[in-house]
Amino acid sequence: MRSDVEPSQEGAGGGRQSKLVQSVERALTMLEEISASPTPPSAAEVASRAGVNRGTAWRLLATLEHFQLVERDPLSGRYAVGYAATRIAAASGASALVRRARPVLERLGAELDECVYLQVASGAKMIVLDEVRASRPVQVDLANLDVPLHCGSVGKLFLAFLPESEREEFLARPLERFTPRTIADPDRLRADLAGARRDRFSIAYEEHLADWGGVTAVACDRRGAPLAYLNVTVPSYRYTPDTLTKLSVPLLRAAADLEHRLRATPPPPRSTCRG
Repeated sequence: MRSDVEPSQEGAGGGRQSKLVQSVERALTMLEEISASPTPPSAAEVASRAGVNRGTAWRLLATLEHFQLVERDPLSGRYAVGYAATRIAAASGASALVRRARPVLERLGAELDECVYLQVASGAKMIVLDEVRASRPVQVDLANLDVPLHCGSVGKLFLAFLPESEREEFLARPLERFTPRTIADPDRLRADLAGARRDRFSIAYEEHLADWGGVTAVACDRRGAPLAYLNVTVPSYRYTPDTLTKLSVPLLRAAADLEHRLRATPPPPRSTCRG
């Protein structure tokens, strides 16, 4: 009698991989590919990226659609993450991310004795999920501070990893100048964002407010999509642009550690975001 439950890898050795259910593994891989795609993919594209033949892909996509984990556009036939996946994510909240990131934040905060923040993107806003305060008497508090994307280190790193069309749409808007150091010229900002994407960190020194600066590194998934941002925000009188840039070294190291904790794989020597 044929069993509908197939291990993803048979043979000697057993282990974790042999205990996976192949159909579930493939369906979740396809869901992951859809969520990681910068634009809604077709069924053929999902099948190719997930390494699944088209017939199997259609059946699995139909199953995912039945449970509202994916949605198929009736006109284009392309797929996006469905409402049920969003509902599941909302139910889990950010507690898992905060829990895994907390040791990284604490170690980085102790090393630098500066305010360290864990942030994520919610739409076009950067949200602080957790923080470690410094022991210094003068600190910068990001609570209730709405920093425009083009003049904060977190926002600029967010922009740097957007799909090119979305980034160019943002750069076509008027960019408000808040201080003499605000980068309000689209070409200059475009070059700054290209460097941030390449180097996986961003610096903003007195670009939003004249008395503070920040440096941010990004932790990415295995496809290079941002998962979270590690930010250090400081009073600018304690730093120059050059000394602030040096904080990128421990920040990148911390981001690599966070990537390892989120992926549960052996830690890479440095952040593995693709530029």
